[in-house]
Amino acid sequence: MFNRENLESIEKAISELQAGRRVTSVWYGDTRIQYASVDLQDLLNFRNRIKAGLENPEKTNKRHVIFTTTKGLK
Repeated sequence: MFNRENLESIEKAISELQAGRRVTSVWYGDTRIQYASVDLQDLLNFRNRIKAGLENPEKTNKRHVIFTTTKGLK
């Protein structure tokens, strides 16, 4: 799940890269994505994924697990 903070973070990284400053990492929740060499296209693609997740949260990958148990008695 993405949030507005994720989108703001990636947009800041894109702006800094376009301004000539080297961006080496972006935070996504508790996860830090670190780039050895920053590629603008990778950042733009990631921004598009975040925007898509914010616009259509029901289309994000959700995993549902359903299980049943019995005591073995009939």
